[in-house]
Amino acid sequence: MTYVKMPKSLEDSGGESTQTKWNVCGSGSILCSKVDADESYALFGGKGVEVNIWDLNQCAKVWSAKSPAKNSLGIFTPTWFTSATFLCKDDHRKFVAGTNSHQVRLYDISAQRRPVVSFDFRETPIKAVAEDVDGHTIYIGNGSGDLASFDIRTGQLLGSFLGKCSGSIRSIVKHPELPVIASCGLDSYLRIWDVKSRQLLSAVFLKQHLNSVVFDSKFSTREAQVPPQQQDTYEALQTEEEEEKTVKCKKASKEHSGSKKLKTKKKI
Repeated sequence: MTYVKMPKSLEDSGGESTQTKWNVCGSGSILCSKVDADESYALFGGKGVEVNIWDLNQCAKVWSAKSPAKNSLGIFTPTWFTSATFLCKDDHRKFVAGTNSHQVRLYDISAQRRPVVSFDFRETPIKAVAEDVDGHTIYIGNGSGDLASFDIRTGQLLGSFLGKCSGSIRSIVKHPELPVIASCGLDSYLRIWDVKSRQLLSAVFLKQHLNSVVFDSKFSTREAQVPPQQQDTYEALQTEEEEEKTVKCKKASKEHSGSKKLKTKKKI
């Protein structure tokens, strides 16, 4: 995929939904993308595609990354981005990207085109990156099921989450209010983790490969109010079920006592 489709607003299109399409890159494949909180900017990256940022209102590229320099051995690392996310909700200038060569990079488009901070994590491709609300903690998941948190300002490992996943992690998301994160991947499990203790809180098997997970910010734990008529019907059904259970228990106890009497008579 080298192009992007974006729906226009219904007001601009006279009540009908239309789409705007433009080329993000001339070659390569887009493997990761992210839209900022204001839905004004988006970033794209992939195999053979340097990370670039687009203004969604103007449908124009505003910034493009530059490949890192060769290492001490003179080896050039090919461009292959596998995941990316904006670091802060109110600032589109800083973002974090993960590569197929197990590298995590912090970019600041107001400073330079090359990474500001760069470090390696284990030995498999980075498959998922998620930001914390504090603006400097990030959560990393890779292709071998490792999950860890880092301070992106220094690249310091804060800790690894206990209980390794048995498959590649494909998505991580931080709860907007609670100190928990959710992760999912190719082992078909949805997992909930405590970010403070890094302990596994819950795991649910969902019977298929999972690629993305999100939290519903509008979800309410309050029970829905049941209309009076439905409430009366529900209570009546509950009463009938309880009565049936009572009758069955009485019959079972009578049969049990009768069998005991027969056994005592036979012994006599």
